[in-house]
Amino acid sequence: QVACVFIFTLFISWNAAASGSKGKDKDQLNSSQRADVTYVFFNANKEKILGNLNTAAELFAEVIRKDPKNAAAMYELSRVYSDQKKYADALYFSKNAYKLSPQNVWYAMNYAEVLQHNDRYKESAEVYEELIHDHPEEMNYYQELANAWIYAGDYGEGIKAYSRMEEQFGKTGDVAVIKARLYQQLKKTEKAIAELEEWVAMDSSDVQAYGMLAELYQSAGKKQQALDIYQHILRIDPENAFVHLSLADYYRTAGEKEKSVSELKLAFQNKSLDIETKISILGSYYALVETYPELKDQAIEMCKLLVQSHPNDPRSHAVYADFLIQDKKLEEARNQYRQAKQLGSKEYSVHSQILYIDSQLQDIDAMLSDSEEALSLFPDQPFIYFFNGLAKHQKKRDADAASVLSGGVKMVVDNVPLEIQFYSTLGEVYHELKDYEKSDQNYERALALDGKDASTLNNYAYFLSLRKIKLDKAEELSKRSNELEPNQASYEDTYGWIMFTMGKMQEAKEWIGKSLQHGGDKSAAVLEHYGDVLNSIGDKSGALDYWKRAKEAGDEASPELDQKLQQVK
Repeated sequence: QVACVFIFTLFISWNAAASGSKGKDKDQLNSSQRADVTYVFFNANKEKILGNLNTAAELFAEVIRKDPKNAAAMYELSRVYSDQKKYADALYFSKNAYKLSPQNVWYAMNYAEVLQHNDRYKESAEVYEELIHDHPEEMNYYQELANAWIYAGDYGEGIKAYSRMEEQFGKTGDVAVIKARLYQQLKKTEKAIAELEEWVAMDSSDVQAYGMLAELYQSAGKKQQALDIYQHILRIDPENAFVHLSLADYYRTAGEKEKSVSELKLAFQNKSLDIETKISILGSYYALVETYPELKDQAIEMCKLLVQSHPNDPRSHAVYADFLIQDKKLEEARNQYRQAKQLGSKEYSVHSQILYIDSQLQDIDAMLSDSEEALSLFPDQPFIYFFNGLAKHQKKRDADAASVLSGGVKMVVDNVPLEIQFYSTLGEVYHELKDYEKSDQNYERALALDGKDASTLNNYAYFLSLRKIKLDKAEELSKRSNELEPNQASYEDTYGWIMFTMGKMQEAKEWIGKSLQHGGDKSAAVLEHYGDVLNSIGDKSGALDYWKRAKEAGDEASPELDQKLQQVK
């Protein structure tokens, strides 16, 4: 009921507003026709309020067909078209409404607005000029006139419009700053300075105007005057964090690095400076640290201040963690990411970075629990499925790993490296499950995506050699991996082991020897392989020595190692 009363009142007000332009034309409608037009107009407004814009447009158009000089209907129809972003259609009807009733300020403002939507800014300015002429006491029209000229790219006319507003209503700091910025656009720095100097002489407490004036002094090379202004701002507003940022920039350009850093720290310690600004500043550091490592400690210190001033914001801990990763401090970084998570962060990047660190630290238990938690939050992220499957594989839960990885790989979109990782890991998982057909299928899928993926080539070749099948293919795959990434101990060991399996003992000794030189001497598997080669060529004492070293090196050796040692003894 209330809505209906509002619609009817609206109709009466628009009709009354338009009556001055229609004159006798309105009387050409008889009472029955006027009632019909009123009824349709009423329904059109009702549909508009209900959000049925297409129906409303049809009804307003019907009003115009029945009453071609109904300015209210034209105005309303133009508003509907504007809501639908049909600005060309809106222009036609807004212009006609304005022509029929140029004294109606609503029609005029709507016409000016629609002109701007059609990039006809100068014509829009002309409409605002008419409004100012008829209503010089309305400040808003001066503001809109200035905006129209600014949108048109005529900053000089924009300044004139603001000056007229000042003449009519007096100066304000906001307008002084806007005019100064427009003068900057026109490369008239001295006029911008004069504008602000005039204003701060009237109001010595306007921090915004002082801040811009200092920037202008600095850009004009008037460094001492800029410094004086910054110090004045600190006297009148000692808690102003932005002035410390400005001073940091001032001292940086002056080459006074220590003072610049000191001011930046003061800004970061200030809780009133929003965290978004601080994070944005640290973002620039992140790129610079790669080029200028000496900035690393400074960036870390800023991160600590960020956490101190915003201890309960998960973003501060996440940003700190990003820099700790860059500094190779993985444990500390993971702690900060976990702090962000505990504070309520639901960011995928936080969980994925935790999993990345778990994998780097070879913390399989953590990788398993962290990935399980992440899966409950991000069930559509293949990256998490990969780490969950990898963790289960490492925990010898290969049947579960195969299920998770097979599901996760189906979610990969436009990420070939990740897809290769899935298939390659599935190849390894199915090998452990002794489902060799599926193992080979997944390695072939990985190589079909990238035949130059050295890791996949090496692993596939090694598993073929363990099964003592397709040794020619294994040799070819392994040889290619070593050509792609030479001097890799694990790849050299694989090729040497294939040679051993094929009975080529000298080549086996040569390649596994290379592996030992490139870091394989720390691997139980490589040490055992070298012992196997020595034993096969009759060097029993050498074999015993390397098997003993393999025993001491860790748990990568084969289950048969103890038997080999016993036989030699």
